[in-house]
Amino acid sequence: MRNPRIWVFGGNRRGDDAQVYALAEELALPFETRTLVFNWRFLLSGKYMGASPVSVEKHVRERTLVPPWPDLIILAGKRAVPIALWVQEQSGGHTRLVLVGHPRVSPSHFDLVFTTRQYLTPEGASMRLQPLTMSRYRNPTKPTDEESCWLESLPRPHLLLMLGGETRHWAMRPQFVADYGEKLADRASRTGGSLIVVRSARTTEEVLDSLEGRLERAGCEWRVVRHYFPRFPVLLHDADELFPTADSVSMISESVMTGKPVGIVPAEMNALGRLVLGSKMWRNRARDLRRFWKYVIGHKLAGTVDEPVASSTPNPVVEAAREVRALLEKTVGTLPE
Repeated sequence: MRNPRIWVFGGNRRGDDAQVYALAEELALPFETRTLVFNWRFLLSGKYMGASPVSVEKHVRERTLVPPWPDLIILAGKRAVPIALWVQEQSGGHTRLVLVGHPRVSPSHFDLVFTTRQYLTPEGASMRLQPLTMSRYRNPTKPTDEESCWLESLPRPHLLLMLGGETRHWAMRPQFVADYGEKLADRASRTGGSLIVVRSARTTEEVLDSLEGRLERAGCEWRVVRHYFPRFPVLLHDADELFPTADSVSMISESVMTGKPVGIVPAEMNALGRLVLGSKMWRNRARDLRRFWKYVIGHKLAGTVDEPVASSTPNPVVEAAREVRALLEKTVGTLPE
């Protein structure tokens, strides 16, 4: 019995990285992060590069992509695909590959693929379509004394507005966000509670400024968390109702898994989105968040700002880790508990 050698390749999106590390941590086995620094060749993508490390800077390649080769690579993002395939070749086919996210190449290249519904899912024995993204926040994060005091100073119920930001096809106009912030402040006022707003890395200062300006006349207690206090997982598990913006699949998923009422704050399509995605969902290959929204609302995993919905949907990382451990046991034998 031995610990398998596991490498983790992150992606270029925070949400993808969070899932990769959630899965790696859930395995309860040691793993090594291999940080890949790319050159311009990553633009060719795995579809055209096949199995090759040439899109990684040479000095990084010579330092990090060296034997002993791993038993398993967990990866996310199209940039890492050619490198993982190349490592598998160098290992003589021994290395198992687990992809988190949408495969830009045939899923037959991977032993397991864990993805969600914003993409059209290709057929394949390795494909696993998950209802939500995997989360690292399986258990509530214990607040510090300072965080507890901060939270206790605000009347309940606590409504948490979770802000994302603009994406390729979806806008986040300050005025639009302020309108929904005011709506949630009215909801908090009617119940005698308070509104807490937390930003993400993609949230602009303009959005926060507009929102704060609107909330100045709110009839409830409110706070806008611009930095890292209180911490996001503390706010997530403290909230009585959660309102993630629709641009973030990961925040919606994290909210649903708390088992508390969740209302999705809608998103506006930008000009590129109208051109590429159109007013209706078509069977195109583009990433279309409306597929994911339709599923979670249609299956009553989440609701709207006016009618938030609570569900008992488990964290899919548990089942994913079970499958990955079974895959490893076929490769290296019995694993440590």
